[in-house]
Amino acid sequence: MADNKKYYYMRLKDNFFEDETMVLLESMQDGYLYSNILLKLYLKSVKSEGKLLFNNIIPYSEEMIATITRHQVGVVKEALKIFKQLGLIEVLDNGVIYMMNIQSYIGKSSTEADRKREYRAKIESEKAELGHLSSKCPPEIEIELEKDIEIEKEKEYIVDFKNEINEIVAYLNQRNGSRYKASTLKTQSLIKARLKEGYTVKDFYTVIDKKCTDWKGTEYEKFLRPETLFGNKFEGYLNQKIRGNKQDVFGQVLEGSVTIHDTTGNGNDSEDVEGLLSLPF
Repeated sequence: MADNKKYYYMRLKDNFFEDETMVLLESMQDGYLYSNILLKLYLKSVKSEGKLLFNNIIPYSEEMIATITRHQVGVVKEALKIFKQLGLIEVLDNGVIYMMNIQSYIGKSSTEADRKREYRAKIESEKAELGHLSSKCPPEIEIELEKDIEIEKEKEYIVDFKNEINEIVAYLNQRNGSRYKASTLKTQSLIKARLKEGYTVKDFYTVIDKKCTDWKGTEYEKFLRPETLFGNKFEGYLNQKIRGNKQDVFGQVLEGSVTIHDTTGNGNDSEDVEGLLSLPF
């Protein structure tokens, strides 16, 4: 008569007990008891591919595990605590225990990675059904992580743009008689953004020279600052062409009493007021 039973087995590699986790586990007080409990739980979960359920319905309690492994409840309780810390098990909100490494010990080694992925997805699916928090960080933690990442990105200037930032800020202070600091994160961020766009230190010097010539001694001198000079109008300032004495007509243009006439013959009055005046707003 044919044997129609389904058999389950677990295969351990010859270096199983040399694994760092097992070495740590067995080095603890009662470690060999914990190791014995772990192996018995692995074997108990093979049939359900790592999920520990009595009759496939009831989650195992500490007392039940103590009974099936024939160890004291206190030892089992401590063992489960250590297993969780070492990432050997995961306990869901409904008490179901998953043996996390079981997929490495069943079936053919060639399909091990696929089984691990499927097993992890199965756990996540069940956790979602229970309303369990996913392995993803809570929103507030994610926000903090993003802030930390942003801060680290700002600090990158120390490695790759420190010299350029120091030179540019020093030149601005020299031309403008100001005392801006190269260590200010906002200033670093603006300069670094322009440098990454392909602009050179010489381009910064050019913008500083042009705007100091334009604005020093006027009411716009207060805009000779990093956030204005090195912001999103940087390209316009760099390519600005000064034609005539802007200082003489500046107020009249703002009042509307003077029209900028086309001198290029292309038919455009007010050819480029932005380029001519380059106001900081």
